[in-house]
Amino acid sequence: MNHSSLVTRHSSLVTAAAAAVAIATAGAAAAQEPAPAGEGPKPSMFLVGVGKAGSVDHNPVRTFSGRVLSPETVAVVAQVAGEVKEVCFEEGALLKKGDVLYRIDPVKYEAAAASARAQVAQAEASADYARKTFDRATALFEKKVASADDLDSATSGKAAAEAALDAAKAALVAAEDNLAHCTVVAPVDGKVGLNAATAGNYVTTASGPLCTIVRQDPVRVAFAPGSRDYLSFFGGEKGLRELFDVRVRLADGSAYDGEGAVEFVGNAVNAATDTMPVYARFANADGLLVPGATVKVEVKAKEAKRYVSLPLTAVVHDGDKDFVWMVGENNMPVRRDVVTGPSTATYQTILSGLEEGEEVIVRGTHKVIPNVPVEPVAL
Repeated sequence: MNHSSLVTRHSSLVTAAAAAVAIATAGAAAAQEPAPAGEGPKPSMFLVGVGKAGSVDHNPVRTFSGRVLSPETVAVVAQVAGEVKEVCFEEGALLKKGDVLYRIDPVKYEAAAASARAQVAQAEASADYARKTFDRATALFEKKVASADDLDSATSGKAAAEAALDAAKAALVAAEDNLAHCTVVAPVDGKVGLNAATAGNYVTTASGPLCTIVRQDPVRVAFAPGSRDYLSFFGGEKGLRELFDVRVRLADGSAYDGEGAVEFVGNAVNAATDTMPVYARFANADGLLVPGATVKVEVKAKEAKRYVSLPLTAVVHDGDKDFVWMVGENNMPVRRDVVTGPSTATYQTILSGLEEGEEVIVRGTHKVIPNVPVEPVAL
């Protein structure tokens, strides 16, 4: 290539570059100029997908964290003081009400009971003599042989003797009760824990629990639905009892083979968590539901119910309220508040606020701006 051709090519490149700079500068200047009055930028049209609300038969399920509780937990304490002579159970054993747990040295209590019985016998003899004395004094007074003072004395002696007899009988009851408590028995059915008083220990009423018995069958499972769910979803205690089944999953995720029954509902909402405590009763013959354990509670409707349904993407959450966008006149978005029900991985049910067949925005809800028209596309 000769020298003149190179010069000509270089000149062309410079001219083209200068033209490009001039066009860019002119474009920037034009962009900075204000638009003529009355010809401002028009609202953008946002492409959204619209569809009709459908319906679905759904067995709603609510899942809660639950805690296994024993309906009866008894800390067994000594009712009398004395040396433990015998321990009659094995730790961890299942006991029946009335099974013997401990035998406490009964010697002094047997003596006290024998003395009390003797006191009763003596008091009965004194009372019998006082009654006879009263009867004689009454007869003599009626014959005007005894004075009124003699009758008053006999009346007083009779009352004192009968009072002494009552006191002796009461002392005997207490003595025999103490003697009976030398044999400590299980007050309820259940599983016994650690033994805190081996043979040879001296125990008193202040020694604390000797052992603890926890009822294992049946058990309670406590869970706490929110107050909103409790009313709108379950329909209160009556609906929860009659319309829903209660089942649990164990800590390893396996389903417990047994259905619970709502035993009772708490008498007040927990103000700190806004939840209502519910207690369900479960049979537990195999002992898999251990008191104190955490389980997953599944509350499922007994019968399927027909709900208005929408794709999950159609429902927008705004604080405490849920709503959907509908397309109004001139393609303007219109907000419609709804009350949502149970949902799955694919759809959201609507309890109120929307009817089946109504058309809503189901895709692109994040693009919607109030008072800015949209461009709906049927899906």
